[in-house]
Amino acid sequence: MIKGLSYQNGIFFIGKEYVACAYNNKGRISDWVKPLNLTTIFLMSRQVFTSLPWMFKLLTIVFMALIFLPKILIAFFDVITWRGLPYYFLFYYMFGTHFMFPTTLKKYHGAEHKVFSARGIIKQSRLYQIRRAAITNPYCSTNTVVIYFSSVGLLWLLLIPFFSGALALMWASYSALVIVIFINRTFNKRFMRIVRRYIIAVSYFLQKRVTTTEPERVHLLTAIRSYRKLAMQEFPELIKEKRVVKKEEKKVAIVDVTIIPIGTDSPSVSHYVADIHRVLEKYGDKIKYQLTPMSTLIEGELPVLFEVIQAIHEVPFEAGVQRVATNIRIDDRRDKASSLEGKLASVNNRLNEKNSTEEEK
Repeated sequence: MIKGLSYQNGIFFIGKEYVACAYNNKGRISDWVKPLNLTTIFLMSRQVFTSLPWMFKLLTIVFMALIFLPKILIAFFDVITWRGLPYYFLFYYMFGTHFMFPTTLKKYHGAEHKVFSARGIIKQSRLYQIRRAAITNPYCSTNTVVIYFSSVGLLWLLLIPFFSGALALMWASYSALVIVIFINRTFNKRFMRIVRRYIIAVSYFLQKRVTTTEPERVHLLTAIRSYRKLAMQEFPELIKEKRVVKKEEKKVAIVDVTIIPIGTDSPSVSHYVADIHRVLEKYGDKIKYQLTPMSTLIEGELPVLFEVIQAIHEVPFEAGVQRVATNIRIDDRRDKASSLEGKLASVNNRLNEKNSTEEEK
């Protein structure tokens, strides 16, 4: 499963074997993809920390000092009695910073979510569709934040009757980590349905109001670049364009043609009809035709039909006739395919239905 990690300067997408990153490099989008190992994790950590605003860095230094410095002073110098903040405050810092995202980070976070939510191939040409995708993600790390702090609060209420407030908070803070692991492992199980609804509801509220904001074009392009960089290494089939060869549809029409030579010596015209059908035979690979007592039916594509009509119209002239009257009726249906056989079959089916109804009566 692909995971996303947004930071102040860009976005990581993490797969099973690789990590891809796209980030703002002095106003331009740069990217890289590397194997998922300790060296890459160190690089990611360095990029995240160096991109943090100085106020955030100062807060981190002060917070860590309040946890570790008093303990060091007591251990080596024994000059103070206050032991500093408890170790479990590290978890509060780790999960609590979710509520303190800088504005730029919120935009990258929103872009990351939109890439996950968008349907279809993730590519720059679909930027408009990706921009319209949901800004919430059911598998966002905000879920873990909701699970942890909800668990701490619930466990503290359960433990407070048996322990002091500080001791109850300590046990609740450490035990909540076990609950986080358990719920994340069983999140999609059926028996977790009610718990999952609660987590998603609170998480979506926080994602919309606290941890994300609508991304700008540069943030979406950064997310697309990072996602595609990972995809090319681990799942190229998801970004591969499927070429659809559109089958050319032939527009077939039916023509009813009657050619009447005028001013002939005999009332019979059968020899002219025979000559016309010899011409039609030359187009046998392009048309279908059917002789009837009163006319000739021809089926084919319109450009071919007009060519055929002109050719058979000339037949009486080539035999010496000076005047020819040609009547043409064109049946050109565009809502569905039409054919000589189909028209006859449709009428026959109607007749058969009527006969069956009369027999039943």
